[in-house]
Amino acid sequence: MDVHMLKGMVLYDRLPVGHPAKVKMFGEVKRSLAGAAGEKRTVELLERELDLVEKAKIFRGVWLPYMDGFAQVDVLVLHANFVCALEVKNMVGEFHFDSVNFQFHRIIDGRFEGMRNPESQLHRAVKASEKFFGCKVHGTIVLSSRSGRVAVPPKLYPVIALDYLPFHIEKMVDVRTAHNIEGLEGLVRRSRGQFNGPDLLEKHKLTRECLEVGVRCLGCGRANCEWRERKWRCGYCGVISSDAHEFALQEYAILFGSELTTEYAYKWLGIKDKYVLYRLLENSTIKSNKRGTRFIIENKSLLIEHFSEIYS
Repeated sequence: MDVHMLKGMVLYDRLPVGHPAKVKMFGEVKRSLAGAAGEKRTVELLERELDLVEKAKIFRGVWLPYMDGFAQVDVLVLHANFVCALEVKNMVGEFHFDSVNFQFHRIIDGRFEGMRNPESQLHRAVKASEKFFGCKVHGTIVLSSRSGRVAVPPKLYPVIALDYLPFHIEKMVDVRTAHNIEGLEGLVRRSRGQFNGPDLLEKHKLTRECLEVGVRCLGCGRANCEWRERKWRCGYCGVISSDAHEFALQEYAILFGSELTTEYAYKWLGIKDKYVLYRLLENSTIKSNKRGTRFIIENKSLLIEHFSEIYS
């Protein structure tokens, strides 16, 4: 799970029931999960069956700067003789690409559904990649579901069924091209953490005040744990924990960044006693040079493990 997906999951969980953005966030999380499943199958297939003299480097979920924003590359393939950006679609139905207006719709169970055009998304990814790496980049739309069928193809880029993708990529090899793979790979790795896609809070016009505060019970999922007798105790299901606050701190960090003021820490964790707050933050944060501010020690694995079980 990348930062963008984790942020969506935390944001959905922290929005109160009935909030206008709750349904939109659920749809976004579902689309992210479906996309991630298709990307995972794509990468696994390429790692298993891509037959090249020199091994390719494959990355999932790469965000690159583009114009005044970002472009997402679902799967990026780096090789000494080519660079390729893949737009992976894990969709079912009959697909229609409008090559005049560059619109896109699918027909599923007799219903007409207008959707974002995968060709336009790929074009952004290709242009962003070419500018970022300073070289020509191939682009391909990949259908990772066998229940999808192209009725009207796109104009600028090929659409390939997942099973055929390794053979399609092998044809991209151009021995006249010689990329510095270590250099390109270094650029990708440095981009991680710098470019994480659009800010979901800004996108959905949300602020901290919109979200539920408090330490979440990882048993029932409710943010109503109370610190009593040196333990977190859920008032709803009765689960007891000594470190549930660490998960809450990681939620805060993924949403707002690692910097946490002591003033807001009281509110986020639902703590009133300053000595209790100090003990709870002692091992999960580090002091800042700025008075009244600490930095949360990053541990995304807590979030990944939790949400992997929920959305498996």
